[in-house]
Amino acid sequence: MSGKHYNNKFKQRIIGTLKKNGFICKPLSQDTKYSISREGGEQKIVHSGWSCYHPLRKWLKSTYNFDLENY
Repeated sequence: MSGKHYNNKFKQRIIGTLKKNGFICKPLSQDTKYSISREGGEQKIVHSGWSCYHPLRKWLKSTYNFDLENY
């Protein structure tokens, strides 16, 4: 499968879930990077792909006590 398919799945599953739960997810450059924050708190920039899933999940858990696995 091409990378574009995985990026669409990432946007639907991860970014969509975060937006539904009150996170601000702003695309930075051609939808390949996102700035993620919540209520003006700490911000993280991630690449849109499954390789960032585990580090993003750990950061969300430690910073916002949000477990991405439950959604």
